[in-house]
Amino acid sequence: MPTTDAYGQGVQIAALTDAPNAATLAQNLADALAQRGVMRFASASARAATITSPVEGMVSWLQDTNSLEVYDGTAWRAVPYGTQWTTYAVSWTATTTNPSLGNGTLVGQYMKIGTTCHIYIKLVIGSTTNMGVGTYRFSLPFTTATITNSDPGSLRTIFSRSSTPNHGTGNSPLGNGWTTTDQIWFPSSTPGDENVWTNTQPWTLTTTNIIRVDGTYQTAT
Repeated sequence: MPTTDAYGQGVQIAALTDAPNAATLAQNLADALAQRGVMRFASASARAATITSPVEGMVSWLQDTNSLEVYDGTAWRAVPYGTQWTTYAVSWTATTTNPSLGNGTLVGQYMKIGTTCHIYIKLVIGSTTNMGVGTYRFSLPFTTATITNSDPGSLRTIFSRSSTPNHGTGNSPLGNGWTTTDQIWFPSSTPGDENVWTNTQPWTLTTTNIIRVDGTYQTAT
């Protein structure tokens, strides 16, 4: 009768009284140790096809999303592991005619842990930036989640410029299953009022104006 390891992990160790069988010995050790280490899979679907009955405490690495996950007895959950901020190509669009950046700058960054995404966007208007026409939106790094009777998140927006008003904060609520921000709202000249951000509202963008967007939202996957 095989015994188990001294750490209570259920790894079977052949006894001297067992019939010699090198293949069984190797297989028992390999199977036991593999599921107790960090298992590597190409994707979540590949993992599901291989591990049809996961056991609580299993840990896996998904190569397509570069994510570390642990099974908690019900589902695979993301494990933070020194996550870093990553840049992404932000699209700045308008409902009628898209703007063109010219010599301005537009930078997007995100940090994703499981289905939680932290985001930061910075737009600086340049002297050759074409403002386009219509309501502005920025692209998101990941599609937003669909939340029953709720929203996946809301982003904060900040403007900076030399004219009056020279600084202010706004917002952009996010809808279910979206790939871009919603309308971005900024305070108007009327106290307590806000205007949707367009090429003319609340003001016409000019060189060195800065728009920042940051916040956290739930992603679809």
